[in-house]
Amino acid sequence: MKHRAKIAVISVFLALFAALAVFLCVWFFGADYSAFDAAVRAEASIPGLESGISPQGLCPLPQESGYRFAMSGYIKGAPSRVYLFGGDKEPKYVTLKDEKGDISTHFGGITCTENHLVVASGKKLVRFSLADALAAENGGAVTVKDSFEVEGFRSVAYCYFYGGMLYAGEFYRPGNYETDQSHHIAVADGETNYGIIYAYEADENAQGGVKSTTPVYAVSVREQVQGFAVWGNGVALSTSYGLPDSRLWYYENPFGGEAQGNLNGVPLYILGKNNLTATFDMPCMSEEIFEQGGRIYILFESKSNQYKQFVRRQIADVLSVAVG
Repeated sequence: MKHRAKIAVISVFLALFAALAVFLCVWFFGADYSAFDAAVRAEASIPGLESGISPQGLCPLPQESGYRFAMSGYIKGAPSRVYLFGGDKEPKYVTLKDEKGDISTHFGGITCTENHLVVASGKKLVRFSLADALAAENGGAVTVKDSFEVEGFRSVAYCYFYGGMLYAGEFYRPGNYETDQSHHIAVADGETNYGIIYAYEADENAQGGVKSTTPVYAVSVREQVQGFAVWGNGVALSTSYGLPDSRLWYYENPFGGEAQGNLNGVPLYILGKNNLTATFDMPCMSEEIFEQGGRIYILFESKSNQYKQFVRRQIADVLSVAVG
């Protein structure tokens, strides 16, 4: 009887081991990204991965700066960083400091206005001089110029500058990244959006870089949004969380038309099934995006040290794809 029991235990163990082996083989080698690979092109190597950076935000820089991109990210146990890279110059990074010292909050998205870089830091949009960042030595610290807190957000996940508007958006995932209940907006056909993007009128000379901290309008968006881009007739969202595949969602741009409602007295536009035009599936951990020249540029976190051992595809470059 003891002999039979041992055989049964060993059999169960071998069966579990075989099932795990099959699962891992399917997980790491079973995904088909041929359509993705055929559509995208590499634009620049993501900097700082060997130093432990977790990439979060991405934006274009003026051509005269000598760099193509700015990237924000965080490192556990160290001040968060902003990298300048691509173009003719060697990549470099700067840290930020305020009256309290080095800033080590979880940097989210980043965007570039006329003369400033703006980064999502906790509940705030933090602004600092682009000229100061360009002049700083690699690894140097730049002093924050000013900031403002986005009312009603538990944290700012991403930001974007376009057409004189500065956008700030939040990330929703039930359980660990909740948003205010008033931000849960019912959409047609049983769809519910859980996040909000606020649009502010930008002003380079005003406190915080906006004419007023009261938004001009709000945008209702789906869950797990990591990045947002807007251009003439379109809007795109980058969604991801953890190991499942990421996705780009393309919508018609509704912002020049009549709002669909209001949020606490602010005109509200809705991105949902009624104005969705296309989707594009991608490997996991897409982060912030931007549109330029008819292409969407995409940052990924999948080759950061804390995740690269578990993902199906480690992406070490900023990629771009033609607008869907």
